[in-house]
Amino acid sequence: MKILELVHSRLKPICVAFAGSVAVSILAAGLPGAQSLQLVSDRAAIFDGTPSIPMANFDKLHGVWRVESHSLKDRMSGETVWQENHMQTEYRVLLDGLVVVNDTYGTFNNRPMHGLMFRAYDPDKDEWVFQWMSKGYPHLTEQVRGRFENGVGVFYGTETNKGRRFRMRFRWKMISEDHAFWEQAYQHPETGNWEVNWTLDLRRNSSS
Repeated sequence: MKILELVHSRLKPICVAFAGSVAVSILAAGLPGAQSLQLVSDRAAIFDGTPSIPMANFDKLHGVWRVESHSLKDRMSGETVWQENHMQTEYRVLLDGLVVVNDTYGTFNNRPMHGLMFRAYDPDKDEWVFQWMSKGYPHLTEQVRGRFENGVGVFYGTETNKGRRFRMRFRWKMISEDHAFWEQAYQHPETGNWEVNWTLDLRRNSSS
């Protein structure tokens, strides 16, 4: 038994180092899976640390933005293939900031898309409520509720995916006055871990 423990202790750091070097090699060589590994790493780091431009509401999003979308091909399945899409969205701040509407159009997974997101603020509850509808799903549907904390917007709701109901989270962060970031995640019902399955990288149009 002592011999086996000795062999295991000697081999473990070698195996860990080998696995790490393989991941680095995949990223460096651009092999299949490299983009997915890098995407997950880059996106996870965005919400680390203090925001450079703290958000207390959605006023800073007023205007027209170019949107780069990345979404998991298959959610909550261990899938690591991300699909890239490009859109444009225009944010309008109404009723002195109590309502924010954005009109988004472009392509999603090689199909045309056009949708509207409505956000309404309840000052008594200090809570934002998100509702969404699109040409593909013309039913106004509540998605999440929440507020801004420490300069970051955090909002929770539920969503059904392939017959399974998941707790869902939206997060918003301003990286600069002309750069914003959003992510959507599902919570695993058994482990409680969050899996990010969709991100939007927004860059302000120079003319807006």
